[in-house]
Amino acid sequence: MSRRPYRLIAISACALALAACAANPDKDSTAPANSTTAATTGGPLKTAEFVNPLPQYPAWRTIGDCMADAAKARGIEFTESGPTGGTLDATKMIQQIQQATANKKGAIITFPASDAFTPVLQQAQKAGIITGTLYGEGGDVVVGPNYTDLGKMYVDAIAKRPGQQNVGLMAQSDTGQAKQWADGVTAAAKATSNVKIVGTVYTNDDAAKALDQANALLTAHPEINIIASHMGSVTPGVVAAIKARNLVGKVSFVASGADNGGKEAIADGIAYGAWLQGLCDEGKTVLDAVADKAEGKTVAAHIDADEKIGTKEDLTTLLGQGWG
Repeated sequence: MSRRPYRLIAISACALALAACAANPDKDSTAPANSTTAATTGGPLKTAEFVNPLPQYPAWRTIGDCMADAAKARGIEFTESGPTGGTLDATKMIQQIQQATANKKGAIITFPASDAFTPVLQQAQKAGIITGTLYGEGGDVVVGPNYTDLGKMYVDAIAKRPGQQNVGLMAQSDTGQAKQWADGVTAAAKATSNVKIVGTVYTNDDAAKALDQANALLTAHPEINIIASHMGSVTPGVVAAIKARNLVGKVSFVASGADNGGKEAIADGIAYGAWLQGLCDEGKTVLDAVADKAEGKTVAAHIDADEKIGTKEDLTTLLGQGWG
């Protein structure tokens, strides 16, 4: 994960006008349509839609399923949409948010995969719809990590390795949460005596680009002895690059998540560790937060997600506790 994050497809917000901005039927029809306060008063939330960035990816599948369970427990009609392929498609996601707005959903939850999501979410809010976002800003409620702090968490784990650590970063882009993460890593590395950032490449969170970009990173910076990424999509490509170059034992990896080969890479000694999250709790938390907000309860604008870096020593235990 992914927001998680991860410049995605360039999208012109101006070309993507909403089909409708009617008041939300879940709310009092007298609520002002041009204010997000329309989404913070009224009765129980009746409908919610999750625009899932990668419905087939295990981590996002877990989040969606747990969100659905939380909605069922609260009597909320829950629907899910998202790109049908295996690649994040920001254009498709924006279209689906627009459709959910036109359908007058009570709440819309998503991962804001690019800056173009901001005006689309604002349009939903003006229509009286409560918005929730995971791993990115723009929602009435945001659930996710502080990416600068997450970058420091990576460095704290890497600095425990013996000797000089020359780190290559693989990020989604040089904007948004991905930049916050990379900046956090860089700042934290400067405060250590043994961690140095030597190069960065970008994949747009496209798994098909991971192998080529990992090879490009290792070719340009042969001194690298550890690669780090906040994207689970790059794990197979990084592992393949390390194996193909006969660098197992010489170059390690800090992955994003145990899925998509992360757990196996740690077991095989290719990866040093993996960024783990309480995925199911995050799905439930954001659903409960938008539902609480609909009922007029006080809800924090940003809810920090719990994060850990799991290593070979504690990965099995953490996975058994529901981290992923």
